[in-house]
Amino acid sequence: MDNSLKILIVDDNVVNLMLLDRLLRNEGAEIFKAVNGEESVELCEEHDFALILLDVQMPGMDGYATAKAIRRISSCKLIPIIFLTAIYKDPAYARMGYDVGAVDFLTQPIDPPTLRSKVGVFLQLKRQNDLLEREIAQRIKTEKALRIAEEKYRNIFVRAVEGIFRSTLDGDFVEVNPALARILGYDSPDDVLKSGCGRNLFASAGAKFDYIESLKRDKYLNDCEIKVIRKDGSLIWISESSRLFEEDGEFYVEGVIEDVTQRKLCELDLKEKATLDALTGVPNRYLFFDRLEKSIANAQRYKEKLALLFIDLDHFKSVNDQFGHHAGDILLLHVANRLKSRLRSSDTLARLGGDEFCVLLERPSNIDDVKKVAEEFVESLTNEFNVDGVICNIGASVGISLFPEDGKNAQDLVQKADSAMYKVKEGAFKRFCFFSEEGCCEKL
Repeated sequence: MDNSLKILIVDDNVVNLMLLDRLLRNEGAEIFKAVNGEESVELCEEHDFALILLDVQMPGMDGYATAKAIRRISSCKLIPIIFLTAIYKDPAYARMGYDVGAVDFLTQPIDPPTLRSKVGVFLQLKRQNDLLEREIAQRIKTEKALRIAEEKYRNIFVRAVEGIFRSTLDGDFVEVNPALARILGYDSPDDVLKSGCGRNLFASAGAKFDYIESLKRDKYLNDCEIKVIRKDGSLIWISESSRLFEEDGEFYVEGVIEDVTQRKLCELDLKEKATLDALTGVPNRYLFFDRLEKSIANAQRYKEKLALLFIDLDHFKSVNDQFGHHAGDILLLHVANRLKSRLRSSDTLARLGGDEFCVLLERPSNIDDVKKVAEEFVESLTNEFNVDGVICNIGASVGISLFPEDGKNAQDLVQKADSAMYKVKEGAFKRFCFFSEEGCCEKL
């Protein structure tokens, strides 16, 4: 039995109580019985009844007085009361019953089908009312929870130190928080939305293309570093974590942005210092070998040639000994600048250490082109240098190795070019030669 529904029967006649209890015991409600008005009022204070069947004619506190007392209980103002009476047909008694809150009358002797029908209607009304009240209570609870959640979200959104945004896939901002406005150099989120800056945010069109393709493919990005343009035109680095989602047939991006410009600049500076020679600014040994290995891999793939020139300065030690290491450092800087000025953008100049330099020539047309570059290097380094007003004359010995003839890896090519350079050192001044397995080099 579903005990959530309760019926109260009030009658001073015990036989009537037993009869009504038997007639209603299968109606899906718990039956409570009272033999007088006082007892029924006490029960109403303790229970929530779906229906009250109340005898009119009772000694002491009759049905009308009992109904009035029940209605004075705040939780019982709307409980339906059906009066049980033998005098219902008298209009005066009927009016008295309706005045005190009766919803219906049943005349005695009770007709069982009529009783069950009317009780069933009120029980169903109670079920529907309880269900509606539960739904309303749940909706109120849900709405309250939503309001609290929205308020928390709004507080987080507004107060967050990270930039938070929602945009279309094309870059049109739909919503931004104050932190993102500050990161992009705007006074307020409204200024960002009105500016339409989202479409032109990327410093590189290629970076924007890669960004969109990554989102389409993976549906999310995590700590993606992007260089963007602020309102004043300055460039900054941001780190973005975002996701792509669909809503009402449209694709949107939402995510969090952090300004990482200082960290990124430090990383780039450290990377530059780790790969560039601190004195001359050209690639160091580490970066040179990295580029050489990549160039060898490409040359193997596309059946191309490479030329490696190993350059060692002549008489550099005498400059250090005579004028000091400071003069030697300035001289090395001048040497690097002269060599760079005679290279193509595709070629690489590096300082391997001390007064040793290496040059990687990509895709030389023929041997004559390599010779021409070597001649220009020798000539440029033979010309005098002015080091803080001191004229210095040095020269250079240049050894050359070729890929793939002289070696298939970076170490071999450098070693062969170095070997050829020492052959020049052993011969004439201001010379260069190509490596030869027989130990003799072509000298020019």
